[in-house]
Amino acid sequence: MTLHESKHAGYTDRGRLHQHFAADPSAPAAQPATEPATPQPATPLPPIPGGQPPAGQAPLPGGSSARPVGRSPIPSAPSPLPGASAMPGAVPAGQRRPQRALYGHADLGAGTGEDDGFVRLARLAEPERWAGPAATRHDETWVLREYVEWTFERLQQQRLVVTSPDGGHSVFNTGLATTQQEVIYGLFTPNADPDGPPWQLGGWLPEGDRTLLDHFPELPGLATYTDEPGDFVYDWRRELTVVPKQLLESKDSLAVLPGPLRSNPYQASLVLEGAVRRAESRVRRSHRVAVPCWDPAYERVQLLLPLALTTPESVDVALVVSGEGEGYRGHMVLGLDVAYARARLIARPEEWLTGE
Repeated sequence: MTLHESKHAGYTDRGRLHQHFAADPSAPAAQPATEPATPQPATPLPPIPGGQPPAGQAPLPGGSSARPVGRSPIPSAPSPLPGASAMPGAVPAGQRRPQRALYGHADLGAGTGEDDGFVRLARLAEPERWAGPAATRHDETWVLREYVEWTFERLQQQRLVVTSPDGGHSVFNTGLATTQQEVIYGLFTPNADPDGPPWQLGGWLPEGDRTLLDHFPELPGLATYTDEPGDFVYDWRRELTVVPKQLLESKDSLAVLPGPLRSNPYQASLVLEGAVRRAESRVRRSHRVAVPCWDPAYERVQLLLPLALTTPESVDVALVVSGEGEGYRGHMVLGLDVAYARARLIARPEEWLTGE
């Protein structure tokens, strides 16, 4: 591992750019729904570079936001993300973010409590910690909302939000499963509200449900995040470079540190140096310590390393690590709640991210 003091006053910290789940600036905003309440039979999508669209698939409502499968080029130097919105860690249940693709596609209803769409999905799926780490104070399904919203975004980019041949239903693969290991799909039906999006939530259905089998000859697959399995695993042979001073130049990174370190950046820098060394030693003993997560701003997989800043028995924050050239670079620090939500897009996070 290489630890550096900052030599560049003009350094642009990625922590300022990724306000947790920053929106992808290259993706067009969701288009207003213009479809009639009763959709017409679908027309074929244009070919995807490197392959054909799945059978039975039709253009997405507002289809200008669809993009082919594949990773976008990563800029050599990050630039500000205009209009990027922070991942709202504590958004109350029932409060939606219409700028996200899911809400441009469908109306999920205004239910609250047990009638909330995400509460119903949580009841159907395998039990998980959808409230996030134990130490955080969020509602019971905020991680699930973030998971579904960003999973849908990725699926729409990959043209895996499918319309039935008769044009009367739309469906996507949530990537979740029931306790019987049946894949769960989100089913949409035409929205009767002419001022709303073209679809409305019809329900969350397991793969064997008759409605799915009757309307879809082939159900869509999972969202994918990389073509390289090695991206999910930390390679201890690659050098890790961390510049604590630059990490602390980000107000977002500084804000998630334990209280006494926020007011003393010099002490925080020293503590971070030691914590990074311990994290690197820990991941050498077990590769599972490095948890993969998804960065939607640059559409790439990153890795999270645990940083114990106060006591060796507890993890306080997560270091975000990205591959750069032949090595890795640590470029921001996340609170465990946001780190957990980002990691959940790939898979259930490791235990250290639960805050226990």
